[in-house]
Amino acid sequence: MDIIMWVFVIALLGGVAYFLFGPKKREDKESAFSKDEAHEWASREFRRAVANEKVVAVIADEDFEAFFLKLENGGFGIYRSRRGKGQALKVEPGEYRLRALDEPNGLQVDFPEHDFFSGNYFFETEEDAADVSTWFLNAR
Repeated sequence: MDIIMWVFVIALLGGVAYFLFGPKKREDKESAFSKDEAHEWASREFRRAVANEKVVAVIADEDFEAFFLKLENGGFGIYRSRRGKGQALKVEPGEYRLRALDEPNGLQVDFPEHDFFSGNYFFETEEDAADVSTWFLNAR
């Protein structure tokens, strides 16, 4: 009878260990989101704030904090989320200042009327930074 009790205790401890550590590791891997999912989310949030605009392309900064969205009509917009607060802005010509940073994948953008969107943005690649700067320059 003593052996049956020990087998039961070991099986019970094994089940508890699996319950505590097994699914948790699996959930962490599944909870990571892909780049495409982040772009779709930003596109939906932007369309919710700025109605009747179709998004053609999305480029995110390195931290997935700011999303630059090219619109079908040739314009573009920004969706930025900081500290749980997200805002969208359809960029109008002349309401911003753009400057290249020393890093080839960085841009400094200043919106005098909209401080929430002002800042230094770093992108995954130089090409992404070049595309976003082209969107800014073509909007003028």
